[in-house]
Amino acid sequence: MTLASLALLSSLLVSADARNVRLLTKVTGTHTDSAATKDADVIDQEHRDLVTCGDGSTSVNAWHPNYSAGWTNGYCHLTKDCNSPSYATELACCKGAYAGQTSGHCVSQLPNPPTTSPTATGGLDVYYPLYEVSDWAGGHCTNLRPLPSGRPSYATMLACCKGAYAGQESGTCLSKLPSPPTTAPTGAGGVGTLWYPEYEKSWAEAGCSNKTPLPFVSGGRPTFATQLACCKGAYAGQMSGKCLSGLPSPPTTSPTAAGNLGTLYYPEYEKSWSEAGCTNQLPLPFVSGGRPTYDTQLACCKGAYAGQLSGKCLSGLPSPPTTSPTAAGNLGTFYYPEYEKSWSEAGCTNQLPLPFGAGGRPTYDTQLACCKGAYAGQLSGKCLSGLPSPPTTAPTAAGNLGTLYYPEYEKSWSEAGCTNQLPLPFGAGGRPTFATQIACCKGAYAGQLSGKCLSGLPSPPTTAPTAAGNLGTLYYPEYEKEYAEAGCTNQLPLPFGAGGRPTYDTQLACCKGAYAGQMSGKCLSGLPSPPTTSPTTSGGLDVFYPSQVANYALGTCINARPLPSSVPTFSSKAACCTSSYGSQFDLACMCDAVGICHSCKCHTGTAAQQNVTLAGCPALSCP
Repeated sequence: MTLASLALLSSLLVSADARNVRLLTKVTGTHTDSAATKDADVIDQEHRDLVTCGDGSTSVNAWHPNYSAGWTNGYCHLTKDCNSPSYATELACCKGAYAGQTSGHCVSQLPNPPTTSPTATGGLDVYYPLYEVSDWAGGHCTNLRPLPSGRPSYATMLACCKGAYAGQESGTCLSKLPSPPTTAPTGAGGVGTLWYPEYEKSWAEAGCSNKTPLPFVSGGRPTFATQLACCKGAYAGQMSGKCLSGLPSPPTTSPTAAGNLGTLYYPEYEKSWSEAGCTNQLPLPFVSGGRPTYDTQLACCKGAYAGQLSGKCLSGLPSPPTTSPTAAGNLGTFYYPEYEKSWSEAGCTNQLPLPFGAGGRPTYDTQLACCKGAYAGQLSGKCLSGLPSPPTTAPTAAGNLGTLYYPEYEKSWSEAGCTNQLPLPFGAGGRPTFATQIACCKGAYAGQLSGKCLSGLPSPPTTAPTAAGNLGTLYYPEYEKEYAEAGCTNQLPLPFGAGGRPTYDTQLACCKGAYAGQMSGKCLSGLPSPPTTSPTTSGGLDVFYPSQVANYALGTCINARPLPSSVPTFSSKAACCTSSYGSQFDLACMCDAVGICHSCKCHTGTAAQQNVTLAGCPALSCP
């Protein structure tokens, strides 16, 4: 038998013996913890936990950073991962992968997390302000871990409160101390022994308090040894008695009856005059001396509302007197004019309460007397129409038409006529009135060339004979057109009121009178057989006048014939320019009158052209 055969046989025997031993142990129930067997199981388990990575290497269970949780909440977990660094322990992983993590989340996941520094009773040994609390009044200090980066720290909570919340009037930070100091000695229930005024409340509603923490810094408010001393010192003139009412046994500022009513009455100035009265309600809505006070309600009404015609104040008395006898339906026995309405729509009434103070309006015993006194000239008859049996101001025909005619001043002159429509749109004497429509047209529209008023007559006369095509026999200038383009016409209706434009018997007379100086000849060209504009003599006129061009900057003085009417004339062109175009910037008129050597501004064009023209003016020195 060879050596190799002997070795193989020996191995088989050892394996068989090992199997027999394990089988025997299982059958007999004897526990065997063979080191060799355990090592073999671990090796088998490790082979099963192997993960093959992309580069051919293998990965086993180890501690890896969990990058998907983000930096602040990142931590390490036991896993197989080919894409992140591996660490033998969780602590090593936190130190390696999350070394700068200020939140400390990774380390906090350890079974026994280490601390960044020694701590007393679970927290840091330093305190820092909790800036995360957005409300200053609620801010305080803490030593909770971890310490935020960049946050100031203090050796004690008290030092932190003093350093970070020194001006905190709410005292929240100091109240978090194990034994908070007080700015003043305090009793049970957060109540101090010093009293201070409640300045945060209105005067009439404020009192004194000793609640802590104090809502002010040292010296911010006066303090008093007792509540009564505080009320006397801070609210000495408080007529509402609010401060004193907070005392355990409050004194009264004045005797009061049931229902919180005082014995003094005061006027209700917060209400309108006609609606106000007198009251003794407490607390008083004013400070000492702010309003007059009276012993009785009647005395108050007489003193404060003596002229109140509405009777509101007196009506609040237990047995109110009446300011005047009243009839049923809240109606008084005297009448007054309705000044709040327009003249043509107003009347007289006796409605109560009165909408005015004593003497504010005249009053009358009867409605008729009121209408006669206040609306004597009211042509609309509105006031009289409110009487039980109203008289008529004037006889009226069917369709609400009166017998008097008046001009329609609300319309333009050329479109207006005369009417007898009621009610009248004006007060007494506001417009002239006429017995007939034709009398009105003659009196109010005597010069109305449009004939609008007369055309409204049942059988209207004509204002003047007219030719075919609605043409009149009088000619007038067309002022609505430019001077050079205007002429004379006899078109009807006339576009102007009586006397608004001059009129002429013939078109030629109109052209001569209105457009004598019209160089364009537009007016004369409109004649059936137009003459020439005018014969001219050589050299023109011996006087000069402004050319009347539309552009002032280009205006010059001329002596061309014919001379326009109503234009100023001058003995020389220069004198005309000085008077008519003296403010021309470019001196166009003077350059024309005197010549180009008058000014540098007379030389225009390009630089080369200006040099040529300036050569003829050696006296000029132009830039």
